[in-house]
Amino acid sequence: MQQIPNYGDQRTLEFCAFCRGETGTRDHCPSKVFLDEPYPENLPVVPACRNGNSGFSADEEYLACLLSCTLAGSTYPEALPRKKTKRILETKPALRELIEQSRSEVGGRTTHEPIRDRVVSVLTKLAKGHALYELHESCTHDPDELEFGPLKLMSPQQREFFETPEFSSCWPEIGSRAMQRLLVQGANTFALGWIEVQSDRYRYLASLGNGIEVRIVIDEYLACFARWE
Repeated sequence: MQQIPNYGDQRTLEFCAFCRGETGTRDHCPSKVFLDEPYPENLPVVPACRNGNSGFSADEEYLACLLSCTLAGSTYPEALPRKKTKRILETKPALRELIEQSRSEVGGRTTHEPIRDRVVSVLTKLAKGHALYELHESCTHDPDELEFGPLKLMSPQQREFFETPEFSSCWPEIGSRAMQRLLVQGANTFALGWIEVQSDRYRYLASLGNGIEVRIVIDEYLACFARWE
């Protein structure tokens, strides 16, 4: 990834990106469990408290493995193409059993019913991190709106809205990475493009539309839209 320094007010970075508590460490956003090795250079990092850095690990592993199992149609580690999630399920049979229990057959296709609270927890964390890293906006509470689901199940209209945010009349904060991206692009509009962290694995877009908006796609399967008014 292109390394863009942040020139926003540094006081915004004195607190945890996820809980606004005291910081002391940094956390990758996205978490490495959603990426494959070798990792891209210059991964985004945000300030975090120790709980924010490690407290989401179990839920992040759950979501990463759930997606792998859903895409593979199986919870057997040997059936998973991703080495990382394969290793996790090999060493954590209880997690594999948890995902297996959520498995069902619908119309001849294998699906897994997610534990919503765990998925929302991870997606909220990621969205907060992207809002801070790109827009230099600290979101102190959970999103006012958060939706997620399979990308391929969107209607054409939903897909267009998701992939191409509406024109915004709001400038990102001066010094933020989003503002610098606009200047580098030489854009005469206020539209920002997707940031691909790793091809076919993770991408996101943080923008100022009807509030602070963050879009995330994991494994080119799970789509998430988060918004703060």
